[in-house]
Amino acid sequence: MKENTRQKLINATYEEVYSNGYQGAALADILTKAGVHKGSMYYFFANKKEMALSAIQEKMSERFDMLYLSITKDEDNYLQKLFDLLRDTSRRDFSRGCPLANLVQEMSNLDEDFNQALQKIYNKFREVVRLIYDKAVENKELVACDTDKLSLFSIIVLEGALLSVKGSGNIQDYTDAVEMLIEYIKNI
Repeated sequence: MKENTRQKLINATYEEVYSNGYQGAALADILTKAGVHKGSMYYFFANKKEMALSAIQEKMSERFDMLYLSITKDEDNYLQKLFDLLRDTSRRDFSRGCPLANLVQEMSNLDEDFNQALQKIYNKFREVVRLIYDKAVENKELVACDTDKLSLFSIIVLEGALLSVKGSGNIQDYTDAVEMLIEYIKNI
């Protein structure tokens, strides 16, 4: 039961922070969405900040593992699986943008704990994308290249595309950017 309550808090906090930003996330709304009282929160977390950092780290890691790290567990077609994932717009919430980028923009220069946590998540994302490219090179799906720089470039394109759509409301911006990224990778 305790883990169930903690998970409810994590889920509600993540959704509230993703929708409204950390500073706009109201503790009362989080508790209402989780269906718990403030005392339950304090059993697991010292304060809203600790709860938000835990939610961000756990939910984003879970998402990256489910979407990206899972590709590395396969035996082949690493690039095609990555391309399919990037093209799949049903997995994106364009109106809210990228949760990682949103928080980096909001909190990284305001709070060192957030900055460190977000940098750790970003580094993990980059490492997983690099691992996909490394496996594609090993499997001769991609010519040998600097996969670390390619992963950085890929993430920058994705983050920029998501930000563009959040601002413009035009999903075609994302689709066009992804197709250009894929074309670039295919022609390395």
